Amino acid sequence: MTGVPEGLDLMALVRRYEPVLRFTSGEMFFPMPVGDYLRGASLWMLEPPNRTPVLLADHGSLNQNTLSEHAVEHPEAFLFLRYAPRTLQRAELRAWRKNPSRPKFVGISRLAAVGLLGRIIDSGMRLSLTLRGKVPGGLAAAAQQQYSAIEPLRDAYHAHVSVSGGYLCIQYWFLYAMNDWRSSFSGVNDHEADWEQVTLYLVPEGDDVKLAWIAFSSHDETGDELRRRVDDADITWVDGTHPVVNAGAGSHSGAYLAGDYLVRVQPPALARAFTIMTRLRALLFPWTRNQASLGVGIPYVDYRRGDGVHIGPGTERPWTPILIDAQTPWVRDYRGLWGLDTADPFGGERAPAGPRYERSGKVRASWGDPVGWAGLDKVPPTEQAAKLAREARLAELDDLIASLDTKIVAAQEELRRTAAGIDLMPPASKRDKTSSAARLAAQEQAAASLQAERREAVSERDQIQHARNGNVSPHAHLRHRAVPDTHTPAGVLLRFWSGASLSVLLVLLGLALLLNLGSLLFIVVSAVLIVMAIEALLRRKLMLFLLGLAITAGIAVLVWLFITHARIAFGVLALTAAAAIGVANLRTLARN
Repeated sequence: MTGVPEGLDLMALVRRYEPVLRFTSGEMFFPMPVGDYLRGASLWMLEPPNRTPVLLADHGSLNQNTLSEHAVEHPEAFLFLRYAPRTLQRAELRAWRKNPSRPKFVGISRLAAVGLLGRIIDSGMRLSLTLRGKVPGGLAAAAQQQYSAIEPLRDAYHAHVSVSGGYLCIQYWFLYAMNDWRSSFSGVNDHEADWEQVTLYLVPEGDDVKLAWIAFSSHDETGDELRRRVDDADITWVDGTHPVVNAGAGSHSGAYLAGDYLVRVQPPALARAFTIMTRLRALLFPWTRNQASLGVGIPYVDYRRGDGVHIGPGTERPWTPILIDAQTPWVRDYRGLWGLDTADPFGGERAPAGPRYERSGKVRASWGDPVGWAGLDKVPPTEQAAKLAREARLAELDDLIASLDTKIVAAQEELRRTAAGIDLMPPASKRDKTSSAARLAAQEQAAASLQAERREAVSERDQIQHARNGNVSPHAHLRHRAVPDTHTPAGVLLRFWSGASLSVLLVLLGLALLLNLGSLLFIVVSAVLIVMAIEALLRRKLMLFLLGLAITAGIAVLVWLFITHARIAFGVLALTAAAAIGVANLRTLARN
């Protein structure tokens, strides 16, 4: 393993810090050894030019070595694995669902937590599954039957140890037979197989090492947001060295705090439209600005409750540790997918690649650059290194401030010389844009820019000096701290309405169009307003909705008047302004 100190007992180190995974009640798939997965899988190749699937190795004939051999034999081919031989038929699926031994799950109404627009977008994305590749119904059930039949059923992680940027990195990779987030937990997607990870960053401490940072793989966080400092109160520990990971139900993403996380997905193609709609909503309905759950996007809940199976130290289910590195044959040679390839252009329903490679065959950033992946390439690994960096930056800032002081004095002197000449000029000359007045304005702007730069440098210097003399918050690097959603569960009527509202809207539109009740614009606006009014009533915000509607209508009337009757519009605007100014002046007189 490149960069790992010789003589280091990797297995002992990996076991010292191995995490504890806590799952949500109802979870059906848990981390398994690669060998167990491959023994139940088949290997396929997409043959050009029509990408016809060709069987290379049937179920029961694969292991780590044969997978590597097939990958070497077909270096240019696109390969994928299939875990479940087939999907369950309807009768089999009904019997599976009625099986009393199957894990049960009780969720919340995710649609009730978001607005009507979010539900419309969500429905559109789900309908699009019929037009793009998707995991067939019954596949999760078939995978669960195959997975639960393994004897003995072992809980395993695959540990990769490397050195990067002054950190000793331990990555715990977890392989799941299935991601059943959509079919079992009303999430965004399903796909065969799932690779998730926990990365620990250790730094030197005398003759030993100590843990400094932790990063959990997550769907909605990247870079700095992934990692937490070891003294962060959000992290739970078992026996002082084993961090607790609350794994998402079906999605297996990691969370530091247990709970239900409401998240909104915004497809990149619609990102700009979402931004405009969100700003418009905040403008027309300002009371919703701080209600993140009412934002625009595809709503879903990532259940990370930690109230189900626990695996790891201090539990009844210990880990089976497996060491891997870049020279492990299956890690090195196999670049294909670890499950059914649905060819979903959005990627959500396609199986993932392995721990080392992306679907494109390129090396994952988290594998090849674990420090940069978590935004740690800018963080010194030791306190001594951090101190040297702070002192060096302070010296740079002191030099910068001294240089700016000199430039500011020179700029002020030049500014005063120019102003001295202009003050003696007649008024007509001062108004001449080609005269010294224009030069004076430019000099004033330059002097102001120097002062602004100096203020920023002084502020940064003060912050560094403050941090040097005290403790930096463990959340200082976070722009957004992910916490569970704390909204009160929706009532029965709101839960029912959240599921029926879109159908009600479409029924109103359909009937109005068939009965020819007015113009298309009138019908659409009326139907939307009716549905929005019912929504506001059930959320106990009818008065706020009516107020927003009145403001919107007033703005629309003013716009219409400006377009069609500018004279009247200016008159109304003048009277409104007069009333507002009069009220303000009377309040001022009353206070005095």
